[in-house]
Amino acid sequence: MRIHLEFLAEHGSAQRARLQYAFSLFCAIYGHQNASTDDASCADIRIIYSPEPQTPNIAPALRLSNLYKPRSIREPAPPPVKFIRDDESTFLFHAPTPGSEPDWLAEIFEWVSCADEYSIQRRDSVGRIDFRDSYAGRHKLDVTIPYAAVAMLFLHRALCKCLYGRPLDPDFKSGREKHFVINTHDVDILPAGYLRSLQRLAKYALISLLVFKSAKSAVVQAGKALAMAAGGDNPLDQTPALLQKEIDNGVGASYFFIANHEHRRDANYRIDDPSVTQLMHSIEQQGMEIGLHGSYNSLDHPGSLKNEFQVLRDKHFHPLGNRQHWLRFTLDRLIPEVENSGALYDCSLGWNGMGFRAGACFAFPPYDFQHERAAKFLEIPLAMMEQGFVTGGRPEEEWFSDAANMLSNSRRYGWGGISLLWHPTAFGGGQLSREVERVYWKLIERREDWNDSWTSCIDFVRSVSDRYIKAGLLPIRYGFNDSSEQVHAHVAKIPTQEIAVESIHSGTL
Repeated sequence: MRIHLEFLAEHGSAQRARLQYAFSLFCAIYGHQNASTDDASCADIRIIYSPEPQTPNIAPALRLSNLYKPRSIREPAPPPVKFIRDDESTFLFHAPTPGSEPDWLAEIFEWVSCADEYSIQRRDSVGRIDFRDSYAGRHKLDVTIPYAAVAMLFLHRALCKCLYGRPLDPDFKSGREKHFVINTHDVDILPAGYLRSLQRLAKYALISLLVFKSAKSAVVQAGKALAMAAGGDNPLDQTPALLQKEIDNGVGASYFFIANHEHRRDANYRIDDPSVTQLMHSIEQQGMEIGLHGSYNSLDHPGSLKNEFQVLRDKHFHPLGNRQHWLRFTLDRLIPEVENSGALYDCSLGWNGMGFRAGACFAFPPYDFQHERAAKFLEIPLAMMEQGFVTGGRPEEEWFSDAANMLSNSRRYGWGGISLLWHPTAFGGGQLSREVERVYWKLIERREDWNDSWTSCIDFVRSVSDRYIKAGLLPIRYGFNDSSEQVHAHVAKIPTQEIAVESIHSGTL
């Protein structure tokens, strides 16, 4: 579908930039052609804001309510209003008058830009925005619903209703398209000697008993500590076995390593340790991706994140993306630092559990309010972290269905591009309940039934980045910035464990 977007003369530059961003993202996700720079006569349909079509008798038009007005970055978003149409419901930031079409581009922008988060001043003890202070937390919204994607579906259906004979449901609703699940592991803990590992196991047992209120897990963990003390294996040494089983199952994964250690909450290993670099090279040589796990303090000083990328490159690795340790970030710091690093992607945007933080079950370039444009990298939102099962208070027998429902919601509204996080120490029962591990492997076991493609971050980026380039959201030379020739050569050699679709971006990465 070729779509022409028409603004009003009264629309200011910031208003136009933000709505255009949302429109371009909609085109990228749905595969529509952005015809805004072409003559309206070349379009199949127009999106307009004027009371009357500005260019009559050329193409059908969908009129959106003119509701979005840029506000101070420190001003919170308006409270949500329930909206129901046909078989779908959602919540709107900007409610239209009865009988009028909502401003779906504004709704998409409000969610994906996380504009409300910039108004939140309070931080938790780590320096993060607490979920309870977030828009969804304050208004008790269900974060397992990808509201930005729901708004896109409403917009798509409204456009199709203006075109006689167009099916209302997009292609991904048929179930024929693969659904991308991005498989990631943050490597925070590695075996660090006999006594330290025993101490850590004892610590995990106390946390299970006193914090998670799980005597069952505490007993298992204490038993593993005793078994190790008696000469058994270290239950925290899970990465090699996890890697091998993923290879056996034909799934890809990204392993994120911490390159700097300036804070007690950083990793228990050092990147200079030969055993660590040997493990990392083994992971990369077997077709998985090595990425950067930005250290606890990596966003506190300009250029620190870029320096950490360089530390990995100096060790002959080729990191192309990042996730922040402890998810310690605010967007006003994360966006410029990831851009400055030259990374192709980030996957920090999520909560310590399950939920679509930006209302998105798809990847997107974050919106840069400082420059009023899309950032020059893809954000792969974090939709599920294994620790959330333990901290969420739900019984173990419901954890798999909770995870399956999250993926089902993503599948319902798009073709995926969300990341899941299981730390290697979550396997083996040394840190968390064994049910966490069983959920992971059961999701992989069901992937073919659900048409899910489990892959690494970089394989996902390789497959879909052309969508965003064609929509004008990413630079034409995306993937060719700093150290471009080396990056280009390396990515071309990464074996693909499971590519969901034939790459439409060959030759760029």
